Amino acid sequence: MIRSATLTDAPAIARVHVSSWRSTYRGMLPDDFLDSLSESNYAERWKRVIADGTSKVFVAEEGADVVGFASGGRERAGEPGYEGELYAIYVLDVAQRRGFGRDLLRATVGGLREMGLADMIIWVLSDNQPARVFYERLGGVYVRSQPITIGAVTLEEVSYGWRRLDDVRC
Repeated sequence: MIRSATLTDAPAIARVHVSSWRSTYRGMLPDDFLDSLSESNYAERWKRVIADGTSKVFVAEEGADVVGFASGGRERAGEPGYEGELYAIYVLDVAQRRGFGRDLLRATVGGLREMGLADMIIWVLSDNQPARVFYERLGGVYVRSQPITIGAVTLEEVSYGWRRLDDVRC
């Protein structure tokens, strides 16, 4: 089940966020950086994001457990040609390849439409091949790459874009 996030979801979103970063980025980011991620800090951050209301946040539930989340809103970096952005989408390892990612993306696209946005961009680490394949399968077109510093390392991130939300194949 996919639904809009509420303030009470912030700790569960934080749990998914931290767990997903640790499993997804292990080997790409330093272990000490990943081990230092704090669920309580992320919970506070997600409470602020949800309360602010300027972005759309959705959760994927399996039974009573949040197993994934996505967020999106207005494009944040002034990328030419894009007004909307998928900020984050994460699904726990145990819940992957079961449709939650597509469902979360579909909900986020709906949320962007509600905000009056007609297109979308996403940034992803270039070494995150599973995510890149996911976005390509859903019709994302490579836009460009740029360096990004996370913790003490500088990596490359790439962007995928959809010029029309109707082009998102979810």
